[in-house]
Amino acid sequence: MTSPVNDLPDELGTMPPSERGITRKTEILDAALRIIGRDGLGGLSMRALAAEAQMPLGAMGYYFRGKQELIAEAFHRHTQRETDRVVKTITDLREGLPSEHLADRLADFVIEGLGDAREQLLAEYSFLVESSRRPELARTSSAWQNSLRTQLRRVLASLGSQSPNTDARLVLAVLAGLEVDNLAEVLQPSQARMVRAVLRRLFLALDCVRTVSSEN
Repeated sequence: MTSPVNDLPDELGTMPPSERGITRKTEILDAALRIIGRDGLGGLSMRALAAEAQMPLGAMGYYFRGKQELIAEAFHRHTQRETDRVVKTITDLREGLPSEHLADRLADFVIEGLGDAREQLLAEYSFLVESSRRPELARTSSAWQNSLRTQLRRVLASLGSQSPNTDARLVLAVLAGLEVDNLAEVLQPSQARMVRAVLRRLFLALDCVRTVSSEN
């Protein structure tokens, strides 16, 4: 017997019922992320979203109960997309690679974020700032950050880290710092070289620590 719609989890129960509707909603969320990345959260409105998504304004109410729900779902959509990008980078870190090569993998990730994916990164930091004011966004942010730390911790442990949890936090903190320091303007070649040099220095230091620990 088919379960009534009310028995479905809220997240599924509020989704458009058709596959086409779900696809369309995803396209609308991607349009919202473009607006946030370009104009900030203050630039997001249902009217602006309808124009960006090339849909009638009245149709927005079919997909979202209001702006707050839209922001929450857009953040969730961003974490899905960015997690895919992070996982792809992390899975490229494997045992046996020299520390310089490990650093370059992460440098490529940061440089891409500050280049081709800059709007996504700007949207991300808009969400993170807003999460300090909204508990539901803070929960999404915390779960996402924990997931990233867990994945990176596992990789660092496989690479021989004696303190994988601490090292994972350190690496993520350095990545975030490099992103924030360079978000104000389009990344220049000299800044890209600096990003690579900082991460090579970090992984060289971590490699030295692993070497000393193994000798002791």
